[in-house]
Amino acid sequence: MRATTGGSPAKVRKRRIPTACGSCRYSKAKCDGKRPCSRCRALNKECAFEERPKDAQQMRIEMLETQLGSLKAQLQSQSDASDAIAAEHAGAEVLTSIRPDGSQVSNKTFGHSAISPLSTVTAPDATTLQNAATGSPESVFLPPRRASHFDTVAVSLPDFIDVGLLSPEQARVYFEAFFHGSDRYVPVFDPLFDTPQSVRSRSSILFCAICTVGCRVLAGTDSQHWRLLNFHIRRLLNAALVMPEMACLETVQALLVRACYTSERSLLVSVATRMALTIGLPEAYDELMSQTFSSEWQRSETPMTNEPMLMRKTRTWLFILVMGHILHVDAGDILSLQLTGNVRRCRVLLHRPTSAKQDLCLWPQIELNSLRARIQATLSDPRRVIAGNGSDQAIMDDVRDAIIDLDVWFADWARIYDASGDPQAPWLKLNLQVQRCWGVTMALCRAVRTTGVEDVSLMTTTQKDLLRMARDALRQHLDIIVEEPRLYLLNLRYAMDFVWAKCVFCYLLLLKLSILLPEPDRGEHWGHDLVSCGNMLLDELSAAGGDMAGGHRSGTGRLYLQLLRTGIEKYSHALDGNQPSPLVTGRARGTRMPAGRPDVDDSGDADAFVPDQFVFEWDFPGLTLFSSSATEAGWLDGILLEALSGADEFMGFGWTGPEAFAAQ
Repeated sequence: MRATTGGSPAKVRKRRIPTACGSCRYSKAKCDGKRPCSRCRALNKECAFEERPKDAQQMRIEMLETQLGSLKAQLQSQSDASDAIAAEHAGAEVLTSIRPDGSQVSNKTFGHSAISPLSTVTAPDATTLQNAATGSPESVFLPPRRASHFDTVAVSLPDFIDVGLLSPEQARVYFEAFFHGSDRYVPVFDPLFDTPQSVRSRSSILFCAICTVGCRVLAGTDSQHWRLLNFHIRRLLNAALVMPEMACLETVQALLVRACYTSERSLLVSVATRMALTIGLPEAYDELMSQTFSSEWQRSETPMTNEPMLMRKTRTWLFILVMGHILHVDAGDILSLQLTGNVRRCRVLLHRPTSAKQDLCLWPQIELNSLRARIQATLSDPRRVIAGNGSDQAIMDDVRDAIIDLDVWFADWARIYDASGDPQAPWLKLNLQVQRCWGVTMALCRAVRTTGVEDVSLMTTTQKDLLRMARDALRQHLDIIVEEPRLYLLNLRYAMDFVWAKCVFCYLLLLKLSILLPEPDRGEHWGHDLVSCGNMLLDELSAAGGDMAGGHRSGTGRLYLQLLRTGIEKYSHALDGNQPSPLVTGRARGTRMPAGRPDVDDSGDADAFVPDQFVFEWDFPGLTLFSSSATEAGWLDGILLEALSGADEFMGFGWTGPEAFAAQ
């Protein structure tokens, strides 16, 4: 057979559109094709048919049919006007024949002006008639449009099933994978309402965003399937952000889902916030809270008329505020919106029938991150230290108040979880303990950062006590997450990148503080126990993230695991050999090496695994602590100081994100 290079392309095979509704196809039952079908109407189920996607030719035909109907209506109105004119002339002739004096009929009849239809009809001129005979209908009857240098394009946003990237069964599997754990970290959905059929019928963008995260959980970011889905959802979001009519609740939710699992989280949260303000999501929260005072609300045990929609909007708006506070406290973003008043008032919504199970994940985060933002504003203000006569005592007082507030928050929600009887209560309480340790550690480290002293050997007794308290909180954090049955680590496969960063950071900072502040009475068993727990943590994180050789579920998780593995090795070397790490050899204390430039001796391989964005993607305090009298901590100083050289690549602007890393 002769190979032809200029032949016609292969004919695209059209996908068969099922004639049965989604519920009948899922149950493998016969569907009569009615809308709704008899089976769904009898079972009171949602009947959703898969509509045939319209191609460009069909859309043009429908547009021409619409214009043809408009032309017929205009012709009919002109015909009616001509009949009215003829009737008026006939009536005028009759009245004139009755008047013997030949006087004209007055234009006022019974005190009202008689408006002739002739005043509203303009006869077409010769040019118009010629255009009607030779030109298009738009040039005759449609109003002229102002000339412009651009034109809007009718964009269709097909989902993964429409374009053939996923089969309906694959989409269902990925969708359910998201709601097996990822919805705890993006708690804006109601599993009873947000079913695959419901979400797909309301928004193709949200449906694709959820399926992409589900594919990330099951197949990983190294899979070709995830790369195709990730590329398509980026195209959909870019097109949706341009079109004003796409601003809706589902688009905001899709942006939030995307923001939790990508490096451009700060920009996407800002866009979602702006869109939420445009469509009025804050008003939904205000309206819902105002209804709590009505007697009908307090007596009723069933949802009110608009309560389900208000609850969905409120849930989305509150999560936007949570993400904004997290990026402000832990990533250095500027806080543009904050909650006012007592944030615990929103707890009254938990007792409503419209409350979903994921609200037990969202409501504590609202209170915690609002509290952490207030603690940061207090502890990060250097004027409080300068103005106080005894600066150490003032800092200690602020830290004491912050820890008490965190303990009260923890105790309140622990009681709520115990009384809820929810099956996920054990994981929720475990997550509550982890977040309390994280909040205490960040408060203590920020208090030390405010003093401006990073050399531990030059710190006062109070400042060293703050670091010892942080070390104890970090050790408690490590014991909680590695404790059997390790529910927290087993669910990290669904977690966002922020959670992975916290786990690795807490362990590395614990290693550093254990060297900077040694305890003679603890002996060597303390360090070896840390190494043992670190290896256990590394194994669990590797299992949750996927095998390094077989593909990883997260490109960012791979970077954090590499940093964790090397940190354990260097700490073991400094612990057993009792010698400075090779990373410190030939390097002056406090200097910063450019990333990618190998050091002398054996440190040439150290720069290969260090992610430059580890420090500047997140604003975690405590990484720059050192001691001029303790060289054993230099291995971690070398790692972190080399990461500091990427200061111009901040928050996703200019640095290679995990998606691009996975594509290499």
